[in-house]
Amino acid sequence: MSQLVYIATEPSDRIRVEGITTPDWIHSQLIESVDAIKGRQFRVTGPIPKGACLLVDSPYAVIPVVDEPAHNDKLICSNPACNRPAPRHTRTSCPNACIPDVAWCGNICRDADSLRHDFECVWLKRYAGTIRSKWGEYDFGMLWMILRLLAARHCQLSERTLAGVVESTKHWKHGWSGIESLCGSEDTWPHDKVRSWSTLVKKYLRSSSTLPHEMSADRVLHLICQEEANSFGLYPRETGHFPVPNPPVDRGEQFAAAVYPTAAIANHSCLPNVGHLPPKPEIAKVMLIHRKIIHKADDKGRMVFTASRDIFPGEECCISYFDLTQYTDLTSRREHLRKSFRFVCQCERCVSEESADESTEWTAMPMMDM
Repeated sequence: MSQLVYIATEPSDRIRVEGITTPDWIHSQLIESVDAIKGRQFRVTGPIPKGACLLVDSPYAVIPVVDEPAHNDKLICSNPACNRPAPRHTRTSCPNACIPDVAWCGNICRDADSLRHDFECVWLKRYAGTIRSKWGEYDFGMLWMILRLLAARHCQLSERTLAGVVESTKHWKHGWSGIESLCGSEDTWPHDKVRSWSTLVKKYLRSSSTLPHEMSADRVLHLICQEEANSFGLYPRETGHFPVPNPPVDRGEQFAAAVYPTAAIANHSCLPNVGHLPPKPEIAKVMLIHRKIIHKADDKGRMVFTASRDIFPGEECCISYFDLTQYTDLTSRREHLRKSFRFVCQCERCVSEESADESTEWTAMPMMDM
């Protein structure tokens, strides 16, 4: 197999966390543009070879998604500078026993995460059980994600920047300004869903002494609309590999969800030319990409975009929003995207398959007597 070597001596940004410096990286040929229909999108200004790393983006907020967290080795460390697995035999739990989903890989991560976790701790202990029993696990996860977005903003405003909280640069919006730039609004979603979210905001996310975010209920509702349109599920294996390998290999069981300020710019295609890959080794030094990959996050929860084929100048860079081994035909793909992401896919693959279906239907139509 071929091996491509990329030297990234000048990362575009660095994240400062309690004296720890972790690079985020953006390819010099990758730009943000605007399409009249799609809105924001990634394009490249020059040729990109298959296997090239395009983007490394740290999450602004991430939550674990596991069953029986107290007994699950896939639970991730709650310190956003870490996000690594927190095995049962080494993890440290919240001293206030808020919820079992909150754990750290050790005391060092727990102590470093005190400012951010203090923002969420009382809220989790007071409301998590009620929300889960009354509203369900999905709505709890959504509200917790919003809570962690607000907690990250709180830390950023407190000038103690945590992992995934980066100041905006001239060319790219990071940190809270990147979150504010995410697509999604009340008009994006059905009215009944927006009304339900509005009720949840008024019940559980109003600004108070418990949640000192100082944002209006309308702004928090808007944040939910943005988060629901832009959050990523994190899986142990790549997503969106196309053509689907034979036998197909799915992406595995989700272990976390996250919101990425820059990676969220990427649009969907059922014929993606970009995937996600853990960096090998550190992006700031030398990256060795030596196999055909699509996407997942690395062991720090960073999202890594990698070209899954050669990409030509001016071409849009697209990922797959879902597991292409699970939704294989045109109807199931479009229905999933319509329900989950509120659009009808018009990518090259879908348009081609739609034309083929129409041609088949026309050919199969019986002739009428004249």
